[in-house]
Amino acid sequence: MVPPHFMESSSPPNTSADSVGVKFTSATSSTPESLIGTPKTEMALLLENLDSFIAVGVLEQGDPGFPAAELATLEKHKWIRTTVHEGQHDLQTRYVRVYVLPDDVGRKFIPRSSAPLRRALKAVMLRVDPSAKAWTGEGRSGEKIVDLSSVSADDESLWYIFNTLQDPSPDVETIRDPYAKQAMQDILSISALDQADDEEGQMYTGVLGLKTSLYPYQRRSAATMIQREVQPHQMLDPRLQSCTSPTGREYYYDREKGKIVRERTLYSEACGGILAETMGCGKTLISLTVILATRGHFPQIPLEHQSIRIPKRPRTGSLLDMAAATAGRLSLPWKAHFDHFSQTGEVYDRCIKACEANRGSYIIRPPAGRYSGRTPVEYPRLHLCSGTLIIVPPNLLDHWVSEIATHTEGLKVLTLRSGADLTPPPEDLFPYDIVLYSRTRFEKEAEDSSEKGRNQPSPLTKLHWLRVIVDEGHNVAGHGHKTTMSHLLDQIRVERRWVVSGTPSNGLYGVEVSLASQETHTTDTDLTEATTAVLRGRKKTGKGVDSELKDIDKLRLIVVHFLGLKPWSNSRSDDPADWTTYMKPVGPDGRRRKAPSLRATLQGLVVRHQLDVIHREIPLPRLHNKVVHLEPTFYDKLSLNLFIFILAVNAVTSERQDIDYMFHQRNRKHLGRVISNLRQAGFWWAGTDFELQATVEVATNYLEKNRNTMTEADIALLTQGVKIARTALDSGSWNGFKNMHELGVFVAGFPSEARGFWALDPVQFQREPLLLGISQARLAQQFVTKHLRASDPAEGLSGAGIKIRRELSRREGFDASTAAPQKTTPESPVKRKAKETFLKGLYAELPSDSPLTQTKLIATASAKLTYLLDQVQEHQKAEKIIIFYDNNNSAYWIAEGLELLGIDFRIYANTLKPSLREEYLTLFRESEQVRVLLMDLRQASHGLHIAHASRVYIVNPIWQPNVESQAIKRAHRIGQTRPVFVETLVLRDTLEDKILQRRKAMAETEIQSDLLDDYTMSSIIQQEPFIPMPCCEDYTSLAFLRHPAGFFDRHRLPIPDSAELVPGPATEAEVEVEKYKLPITPVKRRHSTTKTSPGNKGVAILEPDILSPSSKRRRTSPRPQFLDPNGIIMESPSPGRSISPAYVTLFNLTPSP
Repeated sequence: MVPPHFMESSSPPNTSADSVGVKFTSATSSTPESLIGTPKTEMALLLENLDSFIAVGVLEQGDPGFPAAELATLEKHKWIRTTVHEGQHDLQTRYVRVYVLPDDVGRKFIPRSSAPLRRALKAVMLRVDPSAKAWTGEGRSGEKIVDLSSVSADDESLWYIFNTLQDPSPDVETIRDPYAKQAMQDILSISALDQADDEEGQMYTGVLGLKTSLYPYQRRSAATMIQREVQPHQMLDPRLQSCTSPTGREYYYDREKGKIVRERTLYSEACGGILAETMGCGKTLISLTVILATRGHFPQIPLEHQSIRIPKRPRTGSLLDMAAATAGRLSLPWKAHFDHFSQTGEVYDRCIKACEANRGSYIIRPPAGRYSGRTPVEYPRLHLCSGTLIIVPPNLLDHWVSEIATHTEGLKVLTLRSGADLTPPPEDLFPYDIVLYSRTRFEKEAEDSSEKGRNQPSPLTKLHWLRVIVDEGHNVAGHGHKTTMSHLLDQIRVERRWVVSGTPSNGLYGVEVSLASQETHTTDTDLTEATTAVLRGRKKTGKGVDSELKDIDKLRLIVVHFLGLKPWSNSRSDDPADWTTYMKPVGPDGRRRKAPSLRATLQGLVVRHQLDVIHREIPLPRLHNKVVHLEPTFYDKLSLNLFIFILAVNAVTSERQDIDYMFHQRNRKHLGRVISNLRQAGFWWAGTDFELQATVEVATNYLEKNRNTMTEADIALLTQGVKIARTALDSGSWNGFKNMHELGVFVAGFPSEARGFWALDPVQFQREPLLLGISQARLAQQFVTKHLRASDPAEGLSGAGIKIRRELSRREGFDASTAAPQKTTPESPVKRKAKETFLKGLYAELPSDSPLTQTKLIATASAKLTYLLDQVQEHQKAEKIIIFYDNNNSAYWIAEGLELLGIDFRIYANTLKPSLREEYLTLFRESEQVRVLLMDLRQASHGLHIAHASRVYIVNPIWQPNVESQAIKRAHRIGQTRPVFVETLVLRDTLEDKILQRRKAMAETEIQSDLLDDYTMSSIIQQEPFIPMPCCEDYTSLAFLRHPAGFFDRHRLPIPDSAELVPGPATEAEVEVEKYKLPITPVKRRHSTTKTSPGNKGVAILEPDILSPSSKRRRTSPRPQFLDPNGIIMESPSPGRSISPAYVTLFNLTPSP
């Protein structure tokens, strides 16, 4: 009933200025004027009935921007109807009610394909007031159907949405499939102690074959995964916005197309999704639980390939065969059925064989086309397979193998690790529950398939698989283009698809990542409060809109190309939805924004619990994260200042402009290399900067010629830099470091007769403590260790010093990036005796009364190395330790330091073969002797479980917080029983200290992938001052060990079983030990390739484990190499690839043509 004050205008319809071209209709007679007096056809009956239209809202006729032309055009083409009324309180104001004919009504009478009319309807819908208050004439409410201003940078951030998704809540009672329902019930069943079969009692789980009891959240996640697989929820077409008319009627509006429909369109959610539980919370175990619970289940035959008629047999089959054929045709899980019977001792071999012979299958027929010939065509037939394909990164393959062995029993698993492992033919794949591929092997399968041609596709394509799981699958669909893996996945028929990744995109990561990278100052900070604070701080998008839009694009690759979620993956003929148009709509300012439906889309894809829920069910030990500021040594300051000198000379001589300036955009690559070396110098630098003198001359000459035009600041800058450079040139120690590419260590009580032959700076050989290069020191240790069975182990130490100095000096001027020596064979092959055995575990040690026991390692020239050695000595007996490094040179120096202390360690580097990496990782986890793991930061980002370590050291501060957190979470995860202590080492008041302070001051969304992309950080680097330092070498500023370590008494010599235990000269067996440096603890390791150095022909050296990428390409390097007592083949570090100071200041860069 229309209120009395809001009645129809009494004036007749007209086209005057007052009516602004709008045709008015009577409130009592709904027939459009154009239809009056015509026969009431079906179309007329449709249009004269207002029930055919949807009331969408009210427009005020006098408003600025009143869409008069759009209203007239739309009414002319019968897309809308309007009525005009006076206001309830203001009779001078006229309101226009708008009724829209839905797209799903009257399409055969009214064409709806006009793009101009769509735009007109969008303009009207953008301005109407949909409130009941405005409809009844009580005044405007200000509401809008389409309020794009709300889709702004002030809305929820993508990160916030990801971390506040609803927790998985499986609903067993709604599942229609009885077998899936039983699987979910098995998972959700409560664990109990079953002592019937085992006197000691075993943890009982409802899932057959699962040996491990699950945490409640793991049960819910696994059950939710099955629910989404077998009965995906129906969701509203994401292009449609649910709206309510002023009269209370529901309708749906596509604001991008300008389309209104009365009936909603529903699509099924993905048959699968993204398992994104928090790092270290058992995603692998959850996946295995799903596989076990649905073991023996089969995929359904696709509806389009199902046969309408039941196949007829040429003769009547047995009841057994007909029942088996029916089970296969209906995808009944007969394998699971008979497996349950077998647990009680009931065996049905004949039934199983019959079911295997009558597996479900279907024929793939092409779409119907024109008749092309009489030759019959044999269409491919696909058989249903109950197996699950699992594709994992190569470094996680052994982790999956280990998890399967630890948590499950009875699973049949086929593992394909490398190209040598061939995929069996389709009929041989049926028995396997899991076919486990390394990603590289799967990609090779795709390449082989494309090479073979269409007639010989991969055996995987000839089966219809139950499930595929891609671990760490955030890149499963490639980066903007399809990978070979995604091409093969497109060809394989799979019913259920899962990506397993805690970080599906760069911006989609858990709040625990943000928490882990924060420095904790107290031990009683409440985790819930900390989590709430972080969530509150990052609720709004802020300045991170552009990065979030990139994350949405990356998410599209998973949704469209891997999961095949409709309507996004619809074909062109099936009303496809454009992801960019709807998920990144254009706002009023013309820029793209996030769509409001993004939360609903993620909710239907992601299986993930909020952090506080997990910690309530399984609290982790406390995480202590702090920054340790170290006072740099004289040598640390000198190295850092020389790099600042490089930048200073370039800045002043180029006048900080044009292409000669290092910070010019065209020089980004060169600048990045200098900054990388500068950051590396925070640990130690021993590069080949042999043109330092030339750079000093450039600076002094520029000062002499341009002093009158230079600023006082630039004069002081160059003057101070030249003074520092001359300090380096006059330093015998610095020249020794540079020439031999060494890190300095200081040894007290070195044998006096050999000091002059081992001193890094021969001029100061009498100075106490004695300065040695770290490689020199290790080789001196090795010499004494090899002669422990001699009456005087130090005899010959002086001669060995001469030889070692000569060998190390050959490093001078060598650049590994340019050397490409050819593989050769020794001129005089060494004649080896039969292999000795060391089964008796006999060792020779330095006698306690030997004068050599007084020799002590007391300091190093690197503040960070000294701190690490102190920490390792203090904690390695009680705790295991991970040391994260970001360049191979740092790894080398740390390894040498650990060798000096006799600490057993292993390394996990990207240059090692995956099998060797896994061997070292397993040894670190399981062996009580291996206490330290050196880990390349690039290998620590995803998937690795190293909860055996409770001490974590980060050698250099990390610019990106999520990278740092990923590394920390390798140790702080489920299975950790100790508090985890994380320490990031920073040299006080240096550039790396300022980098860390700048990172802490920035929001995570502001942090760029490269620190040079941050304008503030770039300015800090340009203005970096010299670090105050003394004018000459100062031993008082060395980095002293808190507890001096024995130097010659930290190693033992293994004695062969055949050796005579009588003191005397070295036996032949001992010579053999000396030549080949057998490990203290026999460890199975790969065979080493014997090579010779071009400068040392005839002397066999060993191919290193640790290789730089350039060395890998060139196969070998003439740098000195050794096999350490831990069985790790080591190599001295690269001299570095910094730009020499002369090059930096004198390079002539010209624009490319």
